[in-house]
Amino acid sequence: MVNMVIGLFKKNRKLLKLIPCLLILSLLVIGCAGPTFQGWSGFTEHDGILYFGGINGRLFAVDIAARSQNATFPSQNEWVFTIPSPGAPGTICGPACAPASSQTSIYATPLVIGDIICVSTYSGNTGKLVAINRLAPGYSEGVPQRSKGEWTYPSGVNSIGAIVGSPVAVDNTLFVGSSDNKLYAIDAVYGEKKWEFNTGGKIWTSPVFDGGVVYISNYEKKLFAVSSTDGSQIWSTELPASIASSPAVSADTIFVGTFDNHLYAIDRTTGKERWNFKGDNWFWSTPLVKDDTVYAGCLDDKVYAINSSTGKEEWQFATNGPIVSTPVLTNNLLTVASEIGDIYIIDAGNGNLVRSVHLGYPAMAPLLADGDVVYVHTGNFCVYSINIQTGEKAWEFCYSNIE
Repeated sequence: MVNMVIGLFKKNRKLLKLIPCLLILSLLVIGCAGPTFQGWSGFTEHDGILYFGGINGRLFAVDIAARSQNATFPSQNEWVFTIPSPGAPGTICGPACAPASSQTSIYATPLVIGDIICVSTYSGNTGKLVAINRLAPGYSEGVPQRSKGEWTYPSGVNSIGAIVGSPVAVDNTLFVGSSDNKLYAIDAVYGEKKWEFNTGGKIWTSPVFDGGVVYISNYEKKLFAVSSTDGSQIWSTELPASIASSPAVSADTIFVGTFDNHLYAIDRTTGKERWNFKGDNWFWSTPLVKDDTVYAGCLDDKVYAINSSTGKEEWQFATNGPIVSTPVLTNNLLTVASEIGDIYIIDAGNGNLVRSVHLGYPAMAPLLADGDVVYVHTGNFCVYSINIQTGEKAWEFCYSNIE
């Protein structure tokens, strides 16, 4: 559905004003649809294990060494866990729950905190934070095992709005935005709310923490700076259009992309605009900042390198499709995935193509770099490990038939 919305826009630019509404509809449809394309979770790597949410709404723990040997899944330390739908009898809150709601999807990247893996969910218009023991998932009879540190927020049959953006953790506090307009601070040990902040608009982006401040954007064109201690507002600023990308912070500047085809640089102390850069479509993926350069993927099929101080273009590189997934940078090589499934490895200094890899399946999830390896999650229910120095696929893990 999201692919269809993007395609319509590219064919008829007069649909620009309708795109935000169509995007809302697409997310609602995806949240209620069958297991065909239900999310674009990125990866978290910890102790040699990749954790990610599958397109089929299941949470996976995949051992990198075992996958490189093509071992039978699950090998030791590997597992798959179905996130219960809120309200399903015998799940999350035990057999007293009401009938199940729509199937749970995972858009957010899971987050490791000690022995806990925290995942946020999207189920129709409802969502939860679910903390699972990553070493030995519990949930006997659908109930979180507190002895293993497991919990849900909210507990029982309660829920908040659907969660699209990924949570971030600072010490023992989780910060997460919800489509019920609110930014939540949750105790990571007990799963209890510390505070909430109402932004006045749906939040589909991930918060970012820096220097005691949480920065969060919403669909109502606003970017907020919020105290991480008590949730009080420090400042807010309104941009000309809804904010498409999660914010990125570097030094004294925040970078965000919007539905008016611009990337904005915002002063992190005052909330005032420093500069803006225009593309030919949305800047949807989270900008990547390194040294004095912002690397920004755009739905106009290009990735731009922009001077972080002046907003001047340093170079641009054209791909063969919209860029939805967040790119990664390692060893001066920028790896970018186009939405139609081609991977480009680009010299970050001059924008020249070093090599490319054709996968041929939709790539919308954030990439993960680990040394010379980049992990890609694609729409054919597969994960690929790609060596960026050689362009070879080291291994692939496909999970559509895993029970």
